[in-house]
Amino acid sequence: MNVEENDDLYGILAEKNIKFVQLGLFKKFETWYGTAVYFNSENKKLGFYDETQMKPGQQGNGYGRGSKIIKGKTVKKKKMTNKALSSLNDHALSNIQLKSNPKTSDNQFWLDTLYVCEYCFKYTDVKDDFVNHVHQCSFKEKAPGRIKYKSPQYTIRRVKGSKHQLFCQCLCLFTKLYLDNKSVFFKLDHYEFYIVYETGKTIPMAFFSKDLVSYNQNNLACILTLPPYQRMGLGSLLIEFSYHLSRLEGIVSGPELPLSPFGLIGYLRYWSLVICWQLCEGDLSNFERLSIQDISLATGIRISDIIPTLKHLNCIIDENHINLKVLKQWLKTHTKPGQNPFMINEEYLLIDD
Repeated sequence: MNVEENDDLYGILAEKNIKFVQLGLFKKFETWYGTAVYFNSENKKLGFYDETQMKPGQQGNGYGRGSKIIKGKTVKKKKMTNKALSSLNDHALSNIQLKSNPKTSDNQFWLDTLYVCEYCFKYTDVKDDFVNHVHQCSFKEKAPGRIKYKSPQYTIRRVKGSKHQLFCQCLCLFTKLYLDNKSVFFKLDHYEFYIVYETGKTIPMAFFSKDLVSYNQNNLACILTLPPYQRMGLGSLLIEFSYHLSRLEGIVSGPELPLSPFGLIGYLRYWSLVICWQLCEGDLSNFERLSIQDISLATGIRISDIIPTLKHLNCIIDENHINLKVLKQWLKTHTKPGQNPFMINEEYLLIDD
């Protein structure tokens, strides 16, 4: 199994190389994509970090692709003392590796099971150390970041890559097992992460990242709903939330392109909902003549995203007319009468900076 020539920096592989992920103590599922970023590229052993990413006086627990790669610390299988447990909590579980080669179920896999903490995304291939860590992970009691949205059902926290570097790095590494894209995973100072939690709990369920120095002012770089929490509408919740952030910033924005196939499905649904609602029920419903620019300003959606959405809805009669009957039928099919079709309630927004 070889890394594609142009994909080496991102660790993209043509085939899966980790068979299972155990997320927390009770959730185990297969991976979707292969990635080399968890491993030492020379011997395919789990766990390395890059000393060039460390700041002066800082312990080596960062990730990267610099010139000096250092192998992770070997941990013997024995009962750990309280002092050892404390040390394990302070350093990345990802620095741990076995003396022997990673277990594989057949020649395809470099590792049979990757154990990932569901609170902080630190990882190891040593089950006993994983269990010890999960019971005393610091993020089990208090999740990182600041609350930016809190409804009775869901809480969204903003986590800055510059402040919680290791947490964000480990989250990005995990993402590579379930998204086939060239997302970054080491230099995250200019990224923010918006993470969904069930209100009152500290287990991440879904997230999106945002590049703060995006030339195109994108409001979203990468989005993922973790496998155990899919089909709950969390992707739609985050997409909608990202547009609320853009409106508060006073900009018309959208996601970084290209979108993944699943991402495109989610965005087409959101764009269709907002456009249909605005033209049939919202502020634009009383206008007889509108421009694409008017629709863009009212919805916060880029013109370059509105046009393909209208084509997707098959509502364009000619170059200058939209068939409102088609849009009304779409709303009737995809929403419930008398019910707000949107997930974000502005009453619960806590945006103060």
